[in-house]
Amino acid sequence: MRNHAVWWSCGLVVLCLSLPALGWRINEELKEEIAAKKAFVAAHPNDAHAHFDLAITYAYTNHIQEGWDELGKAIKIDPDFKPKGLDMYIRKVTASPADWKLRFRLAFAYYFNSNKDDAIRELENVLKIDPDNVWAYGYLALIHGEKGDYDAAMAKARAGLKIDSQVAALHLLLSEGYYKKGDAWRGFLERWEALRLKALGF
Repeated sequence: MRNHAVWWSCGLVVLCLSLPALGWRINEELKEEIAAKKAFVAAHPNDAHAHFDLAITYAYTNHIQEGWDELGKAIKIDPDFKPKGLDMYIRKVTASPADWKLRFRLAFAYYFNSNKDDAIRELENVLKIDPDNVWAYGYLALIHGEKGDYDAAMAKARAGLKIDSQVAALHLLLSEGYYKKGDAWRGFLERWEALRLKALGF
């Protein structure tokens, strides 16, 4: 679980810094979803799927570290959960192809089975259904960065910023891309903008 590429490690920290701004806000529906899934986990503490389900809800509601912790619990409870979870979400998405939340979960299931290209495809499918999903753009940037495709990673970060220019996480992801490509000045400027937005509460 902890042996991911440096890009993912940096990106996890990056996404943790962001607060909702223009294009994304945690609404009452998402708050209720978190509460319901937390309650289910509390009632079923040894259910690996419950922890995974909560983890991915956290992933698209700006609770990144909590999500990471829940993913770790799912694998600890059931070391074979990765392939089983993937099979389950393939079936769920096949049955409900227009449900972007299921596709978000399928993307993570692919990712944790080392199928990054399939994860990218499913996150792109999320955007077809929910075009303003800044977290899908963020995770696309992370995965492209892991694959060493920094141009694609930066393009996804920029696309997310067109939706919400005040998401500090996306500025930091763009900054990482500039640094990777040897453009320290623009990397510094993007990082500074991210820190400025963070200081303002974004």
